[in-house]
Amino acid sequence: MGILSNPQQRQKIVDIIAKYNNALCFVCYVAGVAWFLALAYPPMSASNYFSENALLPGLVENEFFSSADIKANIDDYRSQLKKDKRKVPREWVYEKLQSLGLDTYLHNYSIRYPLGITKDKTVPGQNVYAILRAPRAASNEALVMSSPLRAKESDLTPTTGGIAVMLALAKFFRQKTYWAKDIIFLFTDHEQIGIQAWLDGYHDIKADYIQPGELMGRSGQIQAALNLEIPAGNIQNFNVKIEGLNGQLPNLDFFNLVVRLCKREGVDVTLHKQADPYLWNTLEGYQSSLSNMMQMMWTQASGISSGNHGLFLRYHIEALTLEGVAPKKGQPRGHERSGRIIEGVFRSLNNLLERFHQSFFFYILPTTSTYVSIGVYMPPFGLICAAGLIKAIALWVALTARDNESKETTEEAEDGDGKTKETTDEESSQETEDDELASGDNTAKNDKEKTKSKTEKEAEELLRSLKEGLGGEEGLNADKQQQLQDLLDDAAESPTGLLSILPLILISVLMGLLSYTGPEFITSVAPPIRMKIDDVITFGLMALFTASLLFPRMVGRFVSSPSLSCVGTIGPHHIVHPTHSRLMNLIQKAVVLLVSPASMVLAAAMISCVGEKSSFLEMMGLSWDTTKHGLLLTIIDNYFFSSWMYPFFSLLVLPNWLFFWGIVHCQLPKLTV
Repeated sequence: MGILSNPQQRQKIVDIIAKYNNALCFVCYVAGVAWFLALAYPPMSASNYFSENALLPGLVENEFFSSADIKANIDDYRSQLKKDKRKVPREWVYEKLQSLGLDTYLHNYSIRYPLGITKDKTVPGQNVYAILRAPRAASNEALVMSSPLRAKESDLTPTTGGIAVMLALAKFFRQKTYWAKDIIFLFTDHEQIGIQAWLDGYHDIKADYIQPGELMGRSGQIQAALNLEIPAGNIQNFNVKIEGLNGQLPNLDFFNLVVRLCKREGVDVTLHKQADPYLWNTLEGYQSSLSNMMQMMWTQASGISSGNHGLFLRYHIEALTLEGVAPKKGQPRGHERSGRIIEGVFRSLNNLLERFHQSFFFYILPTTSTYVSIGVYMPPFGLICAAGLIKAIALWVALTARDNESKETTEEAEDGDGKTKETTDEESSQETEDDELASGDNTAKNDKEKTKSKTEKEAEELLRSLKEGLGGEEGLNADKQQQLQDLLDDAAESPTGLLSILPLILISVLMGLLSYTGPEFITSVAPPIRMKIDDVITFGLMALFTASLLFPRMVGRFVSSPSLSCVGTIGPHHIVHPTHSRLMNLIQKAVVLLVSPASMVLAAAMISCVGEKSSFLEMMGLSWDTTKHGLLLTIIDNYFFSSWMYPFFSLLVLPNWLFFWGIVHCQLPKLTV
């Protein structure tokens, strides 16, 4: 701290950073990336453990042995699906829950899709839920078990097994008296929209696009939720989905609880459908752990929930999804084991005395048995960010030095003017010292010439060279000379600092706002054009992005000084660009274009489609369709669930990219002579 408090020592540190900024940036960035990649190596991560001792996982013997009930429920549900392939049997589920003696309710809600997708018509939806009242408590706390209702023609994985297990567990739980918390059995329509509508209705929240309606029955404060996506047939393992909306994660203790109970029942657990490596000290083991880390961060960065559980996390309700994976090879597991796992999870949650709070909410999982906490992965991330900070410090030092040099030059010029004025006063008061006054006059003039500002000298030199190139004084008439002189005067007095880049910032932000509000405007003028809504939005945003490529020309119209096309002051060194400088400028433009928002969106779609098609052309076609569909869903998620992805790209990524796109196009405009 003594070094930082000493101005001289602090200045030395700043000077060293400014002098070796390129090397320091390279070292920090490479070290940060290498450190971050090393976190996937198991010795660099910690083993999972329970921070909440009240969970007591596996302390009691599970008692659920109702395979006959599960099989009967599956058969009945399948027969109901065959009656109408487009509808889900809500009435059948409602009657089954009501026959068990539970408080059963229907939740009606309506959906108003944005962007005129349904032409201002509302789409109805209906959820079914039942509440098992705790016999040993006053309904102050509750747990949720949910499963989506999917029609037979749905493209998503059927959830027949999960619904059958839930109904069997409801019958089993109804017979027990040790419950201290209410248990809510929730069957949702329209996937995540149904979950959002039910949660809004439960917490009495009004929304513009999802109108939740009124819930006839409620319980207490919801502490945790478990979403089931189990197919009708036997399963081989459980894939645990934890990523929620906008990158939120459940408490690590909840994840550890599910993993521990699955292993206790002899059911394998995977993360992102990848099993834990058998040998962690091999290259294959490291690659598996690194793949899990990257996929987890990829899903979080997308802002999309990996399952229906993600919407519970918005209300500080710890939740995750258990996805049953059908067996390809190996020994299958029956639904009875799934029921015992869920029984163990709810019996452990029943022991909680308070909300989950002791374990981590920010973490990365290389495997199901190890984790990387926020205190471990933030230092390498800080090193990566330090590279940009060092470069910013170097630029600040360079700008400060230039400003100081300009101020010193101006002060010296003012001192020369003061000396001239003082000499003139002495001439009027002392008539007998004419020779000394003449020599003082000459000295003052010489000092003034020596201290003339650098910008003025450059302007005069540029004016002289241009006149000579145009044939001397005769090559320019009076108007052209005055126009050129005014242009150079403006260049000498051009704004510096933040004022010089203010037009760049303002237009970047304006383009970001246009892209954020663009979909509504595009769809409002689209009805005369008979196109699909995703095509309309995609081509409309592409047109806006193409217009933003002309951004440097737009900036030139708004800059106050006519001598600037983008930013900064000019001089003779801006007129002639060496060949290598032009080549570097073209390379910079190509690199900036490759990291544009449009390129990143298309690259993300291509990465998600790798391996799904055999030929390159088929993969490109699938990537384009994925881009259009994903863009539409991202915008809709922003309206329905307040997803941050589209606002993030529109209001942050695009303006920043436009700023750098304008910087690499800075140049001197053509002179009118």
